Amino acid sequence: MIMNGVQSAVAQLTVSATDRFYESLAHPDNLGALLDSLHPDFVLTLSPGLPVPGARVHRGRGAAVANVWGQLPPGLGLRCEPERTFPAGDHEVVVLGHYRGDGWEAPFAHVLTVKGGTVASLRQITDTRCWPDLAAAPTEAASKEGRS
Repeated sequence: MIMNGVQSAVAQLTVSATDRFYESLAHPDNLGALLDSLHPDFVLTLSPGLPVPGARVHRGRGAAVANVWGQLPPGLGLRCEPERTFPAGDHEVVVLGHYRGDGWEAPFAHVLTVKGGTVASLRQITDTRCWPDLAAAPTEAASKEGRS
């Protein structure tokens, strides 16, 4: 696909917003940065079979952060590591990478749309068989108690 200057600039802004989102995921202790990287009307669609309790679709950035990222057990050590980003349209990118945790990893593809310089939607595609049961994952406090 040949892009003109305007299309190229829009694609660059889309990739920049995507990069900001993944950078915020690298700092799970700062949920404010994650909220700031998401559009107010953000929609998160999780892969069927993902071993997390709750809904597969979360509407609104506050709901997604509180009900998904905010519920991840702190002792899990989960990292979302993007490896390749492909602009797929003026406001859309596909990101390939891996989720990694203590002793496990799972490949992912994310389809993201960007609106107003923030991520407006994310559709997660991952091999859910590779994931540990997040509801049964040890918490940081329980892990520390077991070590003392």
